[in-house]
Amino acid sequence: MKACPRCAKQAFTLVELLVVIAIIGVLVALLLPAVQAAREAARRNQCLSNLKQVGLGLLNYESSRGSFPMAFEYGSGVNPSQPATAGPNWVIRMLPFAEQQATYNQFNFKLPISDPTNQQTRSTPLAFFSCPSDSYRIQSLEIPAARTGISGTWARGNYAANGGNGPMGTFTGRTDWISGPDSPGWQDPMRRGTIGPNVSVRLKEITDGTSNSILVGEIRAGVTPTDRRGVWALGQAAASMLMWYGTSGDDDGPNVCTGPADDVGGLSPSDDPLLLQECMPAASQYQDSDQATVRSMHPGGACLGLADGSSHFISDSVQTNGQMVPTTAGWPANTPMSVWDKLIASADDQVIGESPF
Repeated sequence: MKACPRCAKQAFTLVELLVVIAIIGVLVALLLPAVQAAREAARRNQCLSNLKQVGLGLLNYESSRGSFPMAFEYGSGVNPSQPATAGPNWVIRMLPFAEQQATYNQFNFKLPISDPTNQQTRSTPLAFFSCPSDSYRIQSLEIPAARTGISGTWARGNYAANGGNGPMGTFTGRTDWISGPDSPGWQDPMRRGTIGPNVSVRLKEITDGTSNSILVGEIRAGVTPTDRRGVWALGQAAASMLMWYGTSGDDDGPNVCTGPADDVGGLSPSDDPLLLQECMPAASQYQDSDQATVRSMHPGGACLGLADGSSHFISDSVQTNGQMVPTTAGWPANTPMSVWDKLIASADDQVIGESPF
């Protein structure tokens, strides 16, 4: 009986198999960016939702107490840019108004927040205070006692209050520093933010309009074990405050990647290569925390929460002056406020014009 030629078993040749593999590889290469973009869009939406929750908590606080919480509380005669001096910050004060009463109740306010008694509570991550795009947020801060006086573990987060466009603390020869209600920077309507050290505003004092003023902004968690950025229970710049992040500083705009930029304690010069690689530059030789800008892992920009309770994505290309402008008295002479400056200041009474969002 003759064999049937058509009945012979068919098989792929090596060439056909390679062609199929190549086609699958091309399809994966085409689809992967779309999948990653979809995932990032979901993470960004979660971040915006978190900021809405933070904003709602702050508005509830303001409605109940008559003003927003202070960025943090400290006594007279101390340096507010050193964390050992700080009392409860705005995040802690806001917790009961953001459905976090149980966490708030665990703090012992008869002792400093830095006391070991409060370590378990302050080292607890806050889910609504964490941006899913920032992989460093899950790492706790470990502070050596000999270095700062506030040893122990601290959890990190991703949101900071708008302290204003001036350095935090007291500076001889400067007229832009912010340190309480009588400080020159807070008295300057072109610099005053919304939630400052030992001071804050009432909703009606935001004369620019609540939809034109930053209340809170996104920040990145520190990228080294002792980098204080993002520590939600500390009140200093970069931990839970935005300070001096517009005209006249070297942190002018979102996600500044050049120069020393942020002034934040806990770092050393050996950290500089990693900080530059991560677009997280800082004055590593400087241990006071008095300057920090908005930072994000979202491509092209960062998220902001405005004083009306809304949240928006702002592009890195938002209009800024983009350079340090010497400060003599008050606002730098002959220097107009940028769109970014106007968003920071809550009482400059200048029109932003076309929305940057």
